[in-house]
Amino acid sequence: MNAIATIIPAGAPATTQEEWIDRGRTLADQRRDVDWQLADWMAEGKEAGYLNQSGFDFLSENLGLAPKRLKDALKAATTFPPALRDRTLSVDHYAAVASLPQDEALPLLKRASTDHLPVKDLREHVTQRRYETGQNFADDDTDSTLCTLIVRAWNRATPEARESAFEHFKLAAAHGFAIVDEDEAADVEE
Repeated sequence: MNAIATIIPAGAPATTQEEWIDRGRTLADQRRDVDWQLADWMAEGKEAGYLNQSGFDFLSENLGLAPKRLKDALKAATTFPPALRDRTLSVDHYAAVASLPQDEALPLLKRASTDHLPVKDLREHVTQRRYETGQNFADDDTDSTLCTLIVRAWNRATPEARESAFEHFKLAAAHGFAIVDEDEAADVEE
């Protein structure tokens, strides 16, 4: 079969750059709305007990979304009911600050909306708040925390140590990001 497919873009073609940008804004708004609908659907499923029966991995396989994304959506929806949400902010914005007390999280979210802060800035604020207060907020983003620790260790290392670690990381990456086998890496270096 040697058929040629013609792909027609959705929506009317933009006649000006402003129309094109407006269409992009509309799509971004729709995406945020759908993300919130998904988050509320997750909360509904948890309340009905469906989430306990199926679990995040099962849903991940059926929805094509990462388990962490689903967990974050649920955390955002259950911590911040619709009356507390600013629809100009993403589910990710709310998930990033869900571990903070609401009297701290809500003003931070307002600032994020006003100043157009990215999610990364909110995560950094939460981390800084942990350092300042000495409190151990629940860490629902273990991967991000562990990545930060690795990057900080890298930054503290000497150039020679970085070079050696890089060789270890290349081996681990070649094996599907497996655990670093220090003996295997030492054999390769010799």
